[in-house]
Amino acid sequence: MIVGGGIVDNVLAGGSRAYPTGKLYLWTPPKYSKKKYRDLIGRLHREGYVQRVLVEGEVNYRITGAGRKLLMTNRPVLKMDQAKWDGFWRLSLFDVPESKRRQRDMLRRYLVSLGFGRLQHSTYISPYDHGKSLLDFIQVRGLSGQVLMLESKQKYLGNPKDLAAKVWNLSQLNQSYKYVIEKLTTRFGIKDRLKREQFLKKVYEDYLEVLTTDPLLPAELLPTDWVRGKAEGFLLRAGLVREQT
Repeated sequence: MIVGGGIVDNVLAGGSRAYPTGKLYLWTPPKYSKKKYRDLIGRLHREGYVQRVLVEGEVNYRITGAGRKLLMTNRPVLKMDQAKWDGFWRLSLFDVPESKRRQRDMLRRYLVSLGFGRLQHSTYISPYDHGKSLLDFIQVRGLSGQVLMLESKQKYLGNPKDLAAKVWNLSQLNQSYKYVIEKLTTRFGIKDRLKREQFLKKVYEDYLEVLTTDPLLPAELLPTDWVRGKAEGFLLRAGLVREQT
Protein backbone atom coordinates (compact mmCIF):
# COMPACT_ATOMS: atom_id res chain seq x y z
CA MET A 1 0.00 0.00 0.00
CA ILE A 2 1.04 3.62 -0.48
CA VAL A 3 1.62 5.45 2.77
CA GLY A 4 0.98 8.99 1.71
CA GLY A 5 0.34 9.24 -2.01
CA GLY A 6 3.67 10.70 -3.17
CA ILE A 7 6.73 9.33 -4.92
CA VAL A 8 8.68 9.26 -1.65
CA ASP A 9 5.87 7.34 0.02
CA ASN A 10 5.61 5.04 -3.00
CA VAL A 11 9.28 4.13 -2.73
CA LEU A 12 9.00 3.48 0.99
CA ALA A 13 5.83 1.42 0.67
CA GLY A 14 7.24 -0.62 -2.20
CA GLY A 15 4.26 -2.90 -2.67
CA SER A 16 1.66 -1.45 -5.02
CA ARG A 17 3.68 0.36 -7.68
CA ALA A 18 6.59 -0.70 -9.84
CA TYR A 19 9.02 1.30 -11.96
CA PRO A 20 9.34 0.40 -15.68
CA THR A 21 12.98 -0.44 -16.33
CA GLY A 22 13.24 2.00 -19.25
CA LYS A 23 11.76 4.96 -17.42
CA LEU A 24 13.68 4.17 -14.26
CA TYR A 25 16.82 5.24 -16.16
CA LEU A 26 15.41 8.78 -16.16
CA TRP A 27 16.18 8.95 -12.44
CA THR A 28 19.91 8.38 -12.83
CA PRO A 29 22.40 11.25 -12.31
CA PRO A 30 23.49 13.43 -15.26
CA LYS A 31 25.83 11.66 -17.73
CA TYR A 32 25.11 8.31 -16.06
CA SER A 33 25.57 5.73 -18.82
CA LYS A 34 23.00 3.07 -19.61
CA LYS A 35 25.65 0.40 -19.06
CA LYS A 36 26.29 1.68 -15.52
CA TYR A 37 22.54 1.78 -14.99
CA ARG A 38 22.08 -1.83 -16.15
CA ASP A 39 25.02 -2.96 -13.98
CA LEU A 40 23.58 -1.13 -10.98
CA ILE A 41 20.09 -2.58 -11.41
CA GLY A 42 21.58 -6.05 -11.84
CA ARG A 43 23.61 -5.71 -8.65
CA LEU A 44 20.68 -4.34 -6.64
CA HIS A 45 18.56 -7.25 -7.88
CA ARG A 46 21.21 -9.85 -7.02
CA GLU A 47 21.65 -8.37 -3.55
CA GLY A 48 17.90 -8.37 -2.93
CA TYR A 49 17.32 -4.61 -2.78
CA VAL A 50 14.91 -4.54 -5.74
CA GLN A 51 12.50 -7.12 -7.12
CA ARG A 52 11.87 -7.78 -10.81
CA VAL A 53 8.17 -8.02 -11.77
CA LEU A 54 6.31 -8.21 -15.06
CA VAL A 55 3.54 -5.72 -15.77
CA GLU A 56 1.68 -6.26 -19.04
CA GLY A 57 4.71 -8.14 -20.35
CA GLU A 58 7.15 -5.33 -19.50
CA VAL A 59 9.97 -5.68 -16.95
CA ASN A 60 9.46 -3.44 -13.89
CA TYR A 61 11.36 -3.11 -10.62
CA ARG A 62 10.13 -2.29 -7.16
CA ILE A 63 11.99 -1.84 -3.91
CA THR A 64 12.11 -4.69 -1.39
CA GLY A 65 12.12 -4.60 2.40
CA ALA A 66 15.91 -4.81 2.38
CA GLY A 67 16.03 -1.94 -0.12
CA ARG A 68 13.82 0.25 2.07
CA LYS A 69 16.07 -0.52 5.05
CA LEU A 70 19.13 0.55 3.05
CA LEU A 71 17.32 3.72 1.99
CA MET A 72 16.46 4.49 5.62
CA THR A 73 20.11 4.03 6.58
CA ASN A 74 21.30 6.43 3.87
CA ARG A 75 18.65 9.07 4.56
CA PRO A 76 17.09 8.54 8.01
CA VAL A 77 14.72 11.50 7.71
CA LEU A 78 12.62 9.43 5.29
CA LYS A 79 11.46 7.39 8.29
CA MET A 80 9.79 10.51 9.62
CA ASP A 81 8.03 11.71 6.47
CA GLN A 82 4.28 12.16 7.03
CA ALA A 83 4.70 11.83 10.82
CA LYS A 84 2.61 14.12 13.00
CA TRP A 85 4.64 16.69 14.91
CA ASP A 86 4.63 16.31 18.69
CA GLY A 87 5.28 20.05 19.26
CA PHE A 88 8.89 19.67 20.41
CA TRP A 89 12.02 21.01 18.73
CA ARG A 90 15.23 18.98 18.99
CA LEU A 91 18.38 21.07 19.15
CA SER A 92 21.95 19.97 18.64
CA LEU A 93 24.62 22.38 19.88
CA PHE A 94 28.28 21.57 19.43
CA ASP A 95 31.67 23.04 20.20
CA VAL A 96 34.21 20.91 18.35
CA PRO A 97 37.82 22.20 18.29
CA GLU A 98 39.72 22.87 15.08
CA SER A 99 41.87 19.82 15.78
CA LYS A 100 38.76 17.74 15.08
CA ARG A 101 37.68 19.69 12.02
CA ARG A 102 37.08 16.53 9.97
CA GLN A 103 34.75 15.07 12.63
CA ARG A 104 33.01 18.45 12.94
CA ASP A 105 32.33 18.59 9.20
CA MET A 106 31.07 14.99 9.28
CA LEU A 107 28.74 15.92 12.14
CA ARG A 108 27.28 18.82 10.15
CA ARG A 109 26.70 16.59 7.12
CA TYR A 110 25.11 13.92 9.28
CA LEU A 111 22.79 16.43 10.92
CA VAL A 112 21.65 17.63 7.49
CA SER A 113 21.08 14.02 6.38
CA LEU A 114 18.78 13.64 9.40
CA GLY A 115 16.81 16.69 8.28
CA PHE A 116 18.25 19.17 10.77
CA GLY A 117 18.39 22.80 9.75
CA ARG A 118 20.97 25.38 10.80
CA LEU A 119 19.55 27.74 13.41
CA GLN A 120 22.88 29.41 14.25
CA HIS A 121 26.54 28.72 13.45
CA SER A 122 26.88 25.60 15.63
CA THR A 123 23.22 25.05 16.50
CA TYR A 124 21.00 22.78 14.42
CA ILE A 125 17.30 22.11 14.87
CA SER A 126 14.79 19.42 13.90
CA PRO A 127 11.14 18.64 14.70
CA TYR A 128 11.98 14.93 14.80
CA ASP A 129 13.53 12.82 17.55
CA HIS A 130 16.75 11.34 16.16
CA GLY A 131 18.29 11.02 19.61
CA LYS A 132 19.49 7.41 19.40
CA SER A 133 20.95 7.71 15.88
CA LEU A 134 22.69 10.95 16.77
CA LEU A 135 24.02 9.60 20.06
CA ASP A 136 25.47 6.55 18.29
CA PHE A 137 27.14 8.80 15.72
CA ILE A 138 28.62 11.05 18.42
CA GLN A 139 30.09 8.10 20.30
CA VAL A 140 31.52 6.40 17.20
CA ARG A 141 33.14 9.65 16.00
CA GLY A 142 34.72 10.44 19.36
CA LEU A 143 32.63 13.58 19.97
CA SER A 144 31.20 12.68 23.37
CA GLY A 145 31.03 15.73 25.63
CA GLN A 146 31.30 18.12 22.68
CA VAL A 147 27.72 17.89 21.44
CA LEU A 148 24.73 18.95 23.50
CA MET A 149 21.24 17.64 22.67
CA LEU A 150 18.17 19.50 23.93
CA GLU A 151 14.39 19.44 23.56
CA SER A 152 12.23 22.55 23.70
CA LYS A 153 8.52 23.24 23.36
CA GLN A 154 7.80 25.26 20.23
CA LYS A 155 6.47 28.29 22.15
CA TYR A 156 9.98 29.13 23.37
CA LEU A 157 11.30 29.46 19.81
CA GLY A 158 8.57 31.64 18.33
CA ASN A 159 5.94 30.83 15.74
CA PRO A 160 6.82 27.32 14.47
CA LYS A 161 5.88 27.92 10.82
CA ASP A 162 7.83 31.15 10.71
CA LEU A 163 10.84 29.46 12.28
CA ALA A 164 10.69 26.52 9.86
CA ALA A 165 10.35 28.84 6.87
CA LYS A 166 13.47 30.74 7.95
CA VAL A 167 15.68 27.81 8.97
CA TRP A 168 15.00 25.66 5.89
CA ASN A 169 14.32 28.50 3.41
CA LEU A 170 11.00 26.88 2.52
CA SER A 171 9.95 29.65 0.12
CA GLN A 172 12.89 28.90 -2.15
CA LEU A 173 12.33 25.16 -1.83
CA ASN A 174 8.66 25.58 -2.71
CA GLN A 175 9.58 27.71 -5.70
CA SER A 176 11.84 24.91 -6.92
CA TYR A 177 8.94 22.46 -6.77
CA LYS A 178 6.79 24.96 -8.70
CA TYR A 179 9.51 25.14 -11.34
CA VAL A 180 9.28 21.36 -11.79
CA ILE A 181 5.51 21.65 -12.26
CA GLU A 182 5.90 24.43 -14.81
CA LYS A 183 8.44 22.43 -16.79
CA LEU A 184 6.27 19.31 -16.84
CA THR A 185 3.31 21.23 -18.26
CA THR A 186 5.37 21.97 -21.38
CA ARG A 187 6.19 18.33 -22.18
CA PHE A 188 3.05 17.91 -24.31
CA GLY A 189 4.47 20.25 -26.95
CA ILE A 190 7.50 18.01 -27.56
CA LYS A 191 6.50 15.59 -30.32
CA ASP A 192 9.82 13.81 -30.87
CA ARG A 193 10.01 10.79 -28.53
CA LEU A 194 13.78 10.99 -27.92
CA LYS A 195 13.70 14.71 -27.23
CA ARG A 196 10.73 14.24 -24.91
CA GLU A 197 12.57 11.53 -22.94
CA GLN A 198 15.68 13.71 -22.68
CA PHE A 199 13.53 16.60 -21.50
CA LEU A 200 11.81 14.43 -18.86
CA LYS A 201 15.15 13.12 -17.65
CA LYS A 202 16.33 16.69 -17.05
CA VAL A 203 13.10 17.56 -15.22
CA TYR A 204 13.43 14.46 -13.03
CA GLU A 205 17.02 15.44 -12.26
CA ASP A 206 15.76 18.87 -11.18
CA TYR A 207 13.12 17.24 -8.98
CA LEU A 208 15.61 14.88 -7.34
CA GLU A 209 17.93 17.81 -6.63
CA VAL A 210 15.08 19.55 -4.81
CA LEU A 211 13.95 16.40 -3.00
CA THR A 212 17.42 15.63 -1.65
CA THR A 213 17.47 19.03 0.07
CA ASP A 214 13.88 18.77 1.36
CA PRO A 215 13.87 18.16 5.16
CA LEU A 216 10.46 16.45 4.81
CA LEU A 217 8.96 18.45 7.64
CA PRO A 218 5.63 17.59 9.28
CA ALA A 219 2.58 19.14 7.64
CA GLU A 220 2.07 21.37 10.68
CA LEU A 221 5.26 23.27 9.81
CA LEU A 222 4.73 23.67 6.06
CA PRO A 223 3.29 26.77 4.34
CA THR A 224 -0.32 26.56 3.19
CA ASP A 225 0.71 26.74 -0.47
CA TRP A 226 3.26 23.89 -0.23
CA VAL A 227 3.33 22.11 -3.61
CA ARG A 228 5.58 19.08 -3.16
CA GLY A 229 2.57 16.76 -3.37
CA LYS A 230 1.36 18.52 -6.50
CA ALA A 231 4.78 18.17 -8.12
CA GLU A 232 4.79 14.45 -7.32
CA GLY A 233 1.35 14.14 -8.89
CA PHE A 234 2.62 15.71 -12.10
CA LEU A 235 5.58 13.31 -12.14
CA LEU A 236 3.27 10.33 -11.72
CA ARG A 237 1.03 11.52 -14.53
CA ALA A 238 4.11 11.92 -16.72
CA GLY A 239 4.24 8.12 -16.69
CA LEU A 240 7.17 7.51 -14.37
CA VAL A 241 5.40 4.75 -12.46
CA ARG A 242 2.55 2.41 -13.20
CA GLU A 243 -0.08 0.88 -10.98
CA GLN A 244 0.74 -2.70 -10.02
CA THR A 245 -2.18 -5.08 -10.53
